[in-house]
Amino acid sequence: MAPTPSPSPATIILQSAPPEAWQVWAAFAPLIAAVVAGLIAAAALWQKRRADNRAEWWRRAQWGLDASFDSDPDRQAMGLAVLEVLAASRLATREELKIVEEAWQEPLEEEEAVLDSRAAVPDNEETDEAAEEVDQ
Repeated sequence: MAPTPSPSPATIILQSAPPEAWQVWAAFAPLIAAVVAGLIAAAALWQKRRADNRAEWWRRAQWGLDASFDSDPDRQAMGLAVLEVLAASRLATREELKIVEEAWQEPLEEEEAVLDSRAAVPDNEETDEAAEEVDQ
């Protein structure tokens, strides 16, 4: 059998219509979905970070509250100082600030009672002569 000659090359012309609007949007759908998922993930991370920070704030506030009611005056002063710093934080809610405010009241009232119970110390009025004697 004799070989058959190969067919002559055929020219094919493809004509396509311009894409429809929905086809353009469909091409960007994966990108839009990725952006939305990224925004949701960022919001979840922000919320978790804020919740963790608030939990740590409350843990510190508990320490400050415990210390403010301690019998040791130095520890009491430190607890009140910690509560003062924590009260200035943006993490504190109104309710928590009210708790801190109430915690300040009792130690401060006790301290005022102690100061009021002490006898008044008279002023030590020096005369001009006594002051001159000290200077010499």
